[in-house]
Amino acid sequence: MPTTPPPLPTTGNQLVALLHEAMQSPLEAAFADVVDGLRQPMLDRLERMELDRGPYLEGLLALKDRREAILRGFREDMTSAWRIAADGEAAAVRFGEEPTSSVSGLGLVEEDELDVRLATEHLAEAISREWQSELLRLNGYLTWLDMGVRLTPDSAPYSPSRIAMAVYRGFAAASLPGNVRALAVQCCAREFVEVLGPIYENLHARLVRRLGPQDSTGPRVRRAQAIPSSGDEASSEPDWMTRFFVEWDHEDHETAADAATLPPALHQLLEESRHQRAREQGMARAAGARTSLSQRELIVALTLLQIASPEVHAEVLANPRRLQAAFKQQIFLQAAQLGVAPEAVAISEADENVVDLVGMLFEVIFRESHLGEEQVHVLGRLMAPMTKVALQDRKLFLQASHSARRLLNLLVEACDGNPGENDAQRLLLEKVKDTVQRLVADFDESQSVFRAARSDFNDFYVHYRAEAEKVEQALAAEQQARDAEADLLAGFAASLDARLQGADMPAPMRDVLLAGWPAYAARMQALNKPQAAPMMLDGLLRAVDDAQVRQDVRAWHAALDWLQPMWMASGQARPAIAALREQLFSRLVAPHEAAEHAAPPQPVAPATPAPTTVLPGLLEAQEWMEGLQHLDPVMTAYFQGLREGSWLDFVDKDNRVQAGRLSWISPFSRRMMFVNRAGARICVASVQELVVMAQLGRVRMHRDEDAFYSAMQGVVDRLVTPDAD
Repeated sequence: MPTTPPPLPTTGNQLVALLHEAMQSPLEAAFADVVDGLRQPMLDRLERMELDRGPYLEGLLALKDRREAILRGFREDMTSAWRIAADGEAAAVRFGEEPTSSVSGLGLVEEDELDVRLATEHLAEAISREWQSELLRLNGYLTWLDMGVRLTPDSAPYSPSRIAMAVYRGFAAASLPGNVRALAVQCCAREFVEVLGPIYENLHARLVRRLGPQDSTGPRVRRAQAIPSSGDEASSEPDWMTRFFVEWDHEDHETAADAATLPPALHQLLEESRHQRAREQGMARAAGARTSLSQRELIVALTLLQIASPEVHAEVLANPRRLQAAFKQQIFLQAAQLGVAPEAVAISEADENVVDLVGMLFEVIFRESHLGEEQVHVLGRLMAPMTKVALQDRKLFLQASHSARRLLNLLVEACDGNPGENDAQRLLLEKVKDTVQRLVADFDESQSVFRAARSDFNDFYVHYRAEAEKVEQALAAEQQARDAEADLLAGFAASLDARLQGADMPAPMRDVLLAGWPAYAARMQALNKPQAAPMMLDGLLRAVDDAQVRQDVRAWHAALDWLQPMWMASGQARPAIAALREQLFSRLVAPHEAAEHAAPPQPVAPATPAPTTVLPGLLEAQEWMEGLQHLDPVMTAYFQGLREGSWLDFVDKDNRVQAGRLSWISPFSRRMMFVNRAGARICVASVQELVVMAQLGRVRMHRDEDAFYSAMQGVVDRLVTPDAD
């Protein structure tokens, strides 16, 4: 919700005109690109679904001929949406709610038409799901409108449902067969969705420049590197994006044909870092005739490296912590195929800065993520393609929605902490490998390869995550049942303790009750017999009082009869119950003789967990007891405020690290369950246990979930404070 209103009231027409100007042209161009490339994805989808192409061939052939009709229908529908919005109101478009008869309401429709409508709704859902955060930022500006304009997130012309409806109307205007239209809209859910993110980001940036930011929180500060503790000072240091790119992005670069992809301040840091390394390693290159590669020649060299043999890439990735220099050296070696000796190759400082930045970026990604050697070698193949993108497209650093950046994040996430221990994990790693191989083989200069690769991989990954979420939900339900049972047992134990206060109860009988009655009461309540346990306890207390007064053997047997339901409900065998009864009887009737001749009873362990509960592999009992003596209050407050979805790194006793996400917080004990990316449980820990582990270094901050963003912050930290690397 915006907290800083614009300096002057924003009329609906002003805002709508600004939105229209910023969005209509790029949206139409993006849709045209998707339509132009739609035929092959449609054929691929038919092949994957094993459908007969025959019924679709005529429509597929007509797709190109009716291109202008499709684009015109899309354009006219969006223009109408903007016009209605400018008039002050734009109703949400749903099938059956249209103000015109262009769509046949809620009546019966043909099966093909129904498929088209379902595909349209799926497209709207896909746009909303993929660009949720971008849409939330845009929707915040709707509250700045004057009272005469009634635009809502669903009715705004940029909304997912409105864009999906324009796609529907575009294909409807071309009079294509229903089955072809359904297939086309389904393919748009993969192709069109990917290009909308940058449009939304550009739209938001335009609103910020014209109307100001939505809130008054100030520039984004860098994320803490460690779990906060007492003595730490709160940092207000800006993150890398705010520090270098925000102001630079507001400058006008569009007029320069060779606009730089990095801001001058970052260029300077990269040059200083390179010169410092050269001085430290005595690697200053001898002066002499050198051949300076143009950016075009550099991209050719990168392409040669991109498609080079696995042995070449193995040399680059031999030491993931020092791959920057190896990567650049291989670029020089590949330049030899252009007729230039490697030792005589030079790159312009601006281009070399980009090469160094990408090299350091991958170094940090490999350092911050938990990857196996094979995974490093697979992801390392992306260095050359990402460098080519970085050299030519500054939006890689400016837009979180950039297709290459999103693909890299998704692949790193799929590999991070994935040991390949089961079939699902191994299939996911194979899919990562296939995706990288396809991108390496297909990527030349068109970034549509990244969009297609991400869309295809995301389809697979969504199913993987869905299965992982099912595992998480089952674990959460199981853990909640355990916690509910423990909470119930604790309540019954407290109730029993209150009943026994002041009662003249023999110690052996008290021990048996404390060990078994809370569990018996819980079982009876689960069987919808809540009065059974209290009645049994009341009868037992009266019988014990009577036996102590009479001091009669039969009276004690009568008292022990009240315990029989509790013992039977515990699941013990009859001989064991008989032995337990005889043992207890001996201690009650002749306590001094029984102490000499009989072994003590073996009570069931108390239901309430002991305070020295340890987490296998993470926290030992002695460490727990010692840590309880000096819990850090700042760390305690941090873990108390931890939200579901937060990530931490867990380090076991063997120094193995795995990332864990807070999946569930117990409503009873407030204990927290952490799971890995496959949905498997890592641990269930209390706030105090997490604090002790953090103090021991067993729990630490996990990198930002945006691997690219997190790695860029690590690169900037390394450039600013080289000694910290």
